[in-house]
Amino acid sequence: MAGIPINPGSDADRENIKLATSRNTPIPNFRRRERPPEALKAARSIVLEGHPEARPRSLTATYNCIGMAFANRRTWIEPEHVPMILADDGYAEVAVPAAVMPGDLVIYQDPAGEITHVAVVVSNRPNLENGSSNILVLSQWGLDGEYLHDYTDVPHLLGKPVKFYSERRRL
Repeated sequence: MAGIPINPGSDADRENIKLATSRNTPIPNFRRRERPPEALKAARSIVLEGHPEARPRSLTATYNCIGMAFANRRTWIEPEHVPMILADDGYAEVAVPAAVMPGDLVIYQDPAGEITHVAVVVSNRPNLENGSSNILVLSQWGLDGEYLHDYTDVPHLLGKPVKFYSERRRL
């Protein structure tokens, strides 16, 4: 990547990738440069100090959680585009956590109701002690790498889990 992109994520940005929803609506995106290895290692140490149950999967800063979930880890997509992607790609809300399956998504919001984070469900096991679900997810934590973690255990800045979505097709 050379220089600072013009209109990051737009057609004028030579570093963006052609990305669209299933209805062919363009998804603005941009690619970030990788952080130095020392910065990624330091970030991992800080993350694990605050979230000891989280398990690092990959340390990179070139994509965000939305790019991980919707663009195969190739790019950075801003949270404002998530509602459009969900609608265009036929996602439906999963109202009951017990019905969430691997591959479904968890959407996180801040106190103002803005989308702040997306995670991909890896497993969902019933918790027979209290009748809830133990939902394990994979998500990219900003510029700090990918982590496997309980869906409720994220850094404060990533918000709170509020809704589950699935693109499963039902007959």
